[in-house]
Amino acid sequence: MQSLRTDSRRTRLILVRWMVISVVGSLCSLTVLWLTFQHKPGWYRPVVLDKQGSREAKADAITTADRVGDRMVEGLPFEVTLSDRSVNGWLAALPHAWPDAGRALPSELSNPAVRFDDHELRVGAHCALNGWQAIISLKLAIGLTDEGRNLTIALTGAYGGSLPVPRAVLERALEPLVSTLQTDCNVPDTSADPLSAALCGIQSVDNLYNGISIRNRFVWLNGDRPFRIESLTVGEGELRLRIEPL
Repeated sequence: MQSLRTDSRRTRLILVRWMVISVVGSLCSLTVLWLTFQHKPGWYRPVVLDKQGSREAKADAITTADRVGDRMVEGLPFEVTLSDRSVNGWLAALPHAWPDAGRALPSELSNPAVRFDDHELRVGAHCALNGWQAIISLKLAIGLTDEGRNLTIALTGAYGGSLPVPRAVLERALEPLVSTLQTDCNVPDTSADPLSAALCGIQSVDNLYNGISIRNRFVWLNGDRPFRIESLTVGEGELRLRIEPL
């Protein structure tokens, strides 16, 4: 009888120990997940500008656009190299230099930034929603397909901080956006540009992972000059384009 009571106490002690270990382990896992969610990815480096910096970034963007426009007029293929630092400067200048474009970003998002990596493009922003804050970001693969007839952009990953967002969660989060997009696309527009036409083809998040194809024929707004992208390379910190005026 004494032996049975001793075994029972040992069993309860073992169970209590396992319960404590399980609780502590769960708390540690939740803490790690939370810290990972709150972590600021190393690549995410938005540019912070004062008024003078905004003016300089705006001037740089205008100079770059004018340079491209001049080459368009020449009618010969040419190359353009964009650094992610320059693009981030233009993004930071949006609210002051181009208020209308700045308002296109949802109010929940701020400090957008991009990163040109080896064969990939990262896009992120600070998100503040219902008391939650985190750096949300997307990883994209971009390239020319169908013998250069299309520009394809595919979603390869979504993140909150450094924590990957499961595909099912992303589907639920983006469902209202996809529905709104389809509603807008029900209105016929024969003048739709290639990007708008590609966006109207998005029926679900699966389309984003499979890649959306944009017809490789664009129009440079300054002068309405058509062009195509002859080649595209995403390298370490830069995007290199070879453009062919049409």
